Order: sequence, then C-alpha cells, then structure tokens
Amino acid sequence: MKKYSFFLIISFFLVSCYDKTSSNPTEVYQLWIGTKPSKQIKVINGQYWESGHWTKEYVLFLELQTDKSFWDKFKKENNLIIDTIKNEMITSEQPKWFNPSKNSIQYKINDHFDQGSRYYEDLTNNKIYIYEIQL
Repeated sequence: MKKYSFFLIISFFLVSCYDKTSSNPTEVYQLWIGTKPSKQIKVINGQYWESGHWTKEYVLFLELQTDKSFWDKFKKENNLIIDTIKNEMITSEQPKWFNPSKNSIQYKINDHFDQGSRYYEDLTNNKIYIYEIQL
C-alpha cells in the first residue's frame, strides 16, 4: 500500500509540472488578466511563460494600444509610480518587438516586494509595453 501511495504522489507531481507558454497576443492577455481584451484595447504582441508548479510563477511581455482612460485606471489600480532608475535592458529573454522608445515613461509597482516588473507608456506612439514577472 505504501508503494502505491508513493507512486501516486510522484505521478501527481510529474504530471502537474508542465510549463505553459504562448506567443499569441490575445491568449497572452487572457492568461494574464483572465478575460478577453475589451474593445478599447488592441493587443499587438505578447509572450507568456508560466511554470507548471502550483506557485504560478510567470513572465509576460505585452504590447498594447489603448486609450488614456484604461491606462490611467490601470496605473491607479496597480499602484504604479514613475521609476526614476532607467533600465536599458530588462532581460536577455525579452522579445525583439519589446522596444519602448526613449520617450517612454517607465513605471514600477510602489511596493517593497517589487520583483522587477516594469510598465512603459510610450509617448511617441501611445502604446503600452508591459513586462511582468512573478517568481
């Protein structure tokens, strides 16, 4: 009986450890937010990775075209502040399309538990670039 229980437990952990990835922009948005984008949001590009573990570790990149009201609400709900420390490169794994202009305003979460997520308001083309990481 102990062997059977051990085998069952090991099987559960092996089966439940599949990563989830996507580069479909709409799917990436849905994996991130949990709903389809509204009509005011155009999802241009996306990349998503989620660990297969129960901890829901994930990394995502999004490029959005949206109106000012969405962005203002998003900043407020997520407690974003302007990040005064400019990082030229977020990670070596960022996609080629993730390229906010030098005129972008960089935001971060106003919290001591900042894991490095950054949000960019590109004033050149009114796009929003999102790099979010939860580990």
